[in-house]
Amino acid sequence: MKKLLTLCAILILSHCAYAQMDGSFNNSVGIQAFGVLQVPKLFNESSKDKYLNTGVYGAMIKFNDNQISYRISGTYFNKNININDVDVTSGKLQDYAFKVGFEKNFNYSRIQPYFLMDLGYRSDEFTGTINNTTLANLSKSGITVAPGFGLKINVVRAITFYAEGNLEFFYFQAKDSVNPEDSEVRTTDKYYKSQFLLNPVSAGIQFHFGSNN
Repeated sequence: MKKLLTLCAILILSHCAYAQMDGSFNNSVGIQAFGVLQVPKLFNESSKDKYLNTGVYGAMIKFNDNQISYRISGTYFNKNININDVDVTSGKLQDYAFKVGFEKNFNYSRIQPYFLMDLGYRSDEFTGTINNTTLANLSKSGITVAPGFGLKINVVRAITFYAEGNLEFFYFQAKDSVNPEDSEVRTTDKYYKSQFLLNPVSAGIQFHFGSNN
């Protein structure tokens, strides 16, 4: 009897998760609930990596076609940061990005690894002070290309948990502006530069709808 009940439970769970595993939902909406992100360097910051933890910071729309999904995503976060480097820099960092891309599932199982590729626009702006005396502003905006890998877990029908990471190439135009306190002299520099950013984790939940059955 226990074996029969166990078998029935497995069959029920398999049926609940099967709908998205075989790609039978046309669309998905995702919420990026947690992330560990590397941010672009600020001013004369050293070469050491700097990562930020952030809560809900983005959303995603996906159009599913069997094992391939086309995705449109947007992210935004606003954080107070401090950098103890050659100079002490503190202030507010605002970052937003819009991307389009795709992801390719490797299988139809309940646990699905996948490959992803995103391309889009990113803007990053810091406003604060250096050594508590110099007003500083740094803005960076440009294109971003981010290949990566992820893992999805289909728990119940139409709901999936996911986690992914990527290596992001950011090519940007930067504008540095500094204004020492009690001085009318404002120094501004513009230049083009690129940087690789490692974003280890972005995790969230996806809701699927529009069954094609």
